[in-house]
Amino acid sequence: MLIKKFRIEDKHCDKMGELKLSALQLFMQECAGEDFDSYGTTGDEMRKNGMAFVLTRVTFDIFKKMSKGDLLEILTVHDHIEGISLIREFVITSDKGYCCRATTVWIVLNLNTRRIMRPTALEHYPPTLNLFTQQVESEKRIFTKDETAEFVCEIDIKNSHIDENGHVNNTFYQDFAAKAIDGRYSDKFLKHIQISYVHEAFEGENLKIYGVFDDSIARVRAMNGEKCCFEALMKFEEQNDEQ
Repeated sequence: MLIKKFRIEDKHCDKMGELKLSALQLFMQECAGEDFDSYGTTGDEMRKNGMAFVLTRVTFDIFKKMSKGDLLEILTVHDHIEGISLIREFVITSDKGYCCRATTVWIVLNLNTRRIMRPTALEHYPPTLNLFTQQVESEKRIFTKDETAEFVCEIDIKNSHIDENGHVNNTFYQDFAAKAIDGRYSDKFLKHIQISYVHEAFEGENLKIYGVFDDSIARVRAMNGEKCCFEALMKFEEQNDEQ
């Protein structure tokens, strides 16, 4: 378990001064890394052994806006293991109160073969605390197999998107999803978002973004050629003074 504080600065915010979820995920990524480091499971050691943690799903329930100047406190726990997946939970608070809950699902990837490994392959196996009785709710499938969606935009994968594991850092997919909705819900409050990471994307590749939109729900899919790269589900509600 780890608790860490972060001050929200200009660089973390959108043009409205509100915290970008990509920046929040960077904070969460830092917390998770430090928590694993404390057990001896460092990123450098894993890469030396040809392994890396890869995020397969992140789901947020958001209760309050997080804005420039706020001091966030993030609690994270490596909670339990489900088969090949490591489940990590997050609780985010600020001086405004309880802001957000998040559940992340990770796998261990062999960087040479790009195949999934069992968590027991880790040399320093982190303890599971089983503190959370319920994960943030998520959907197994955001799109059905043959469902059609409207073309929205394209994104070229640049070197600046790539992390130490050689693929697009998972935090950028929040920005890609935000670009896809392009202000459609600017008068509403984002209360829930799920991103499911399906296939890796690499420098030089091109993602074509498609979406299905109604009054309160947006579903977004990114295609890399014939392969789905990621899917996102976003739920919105009318804004109120408590947010």
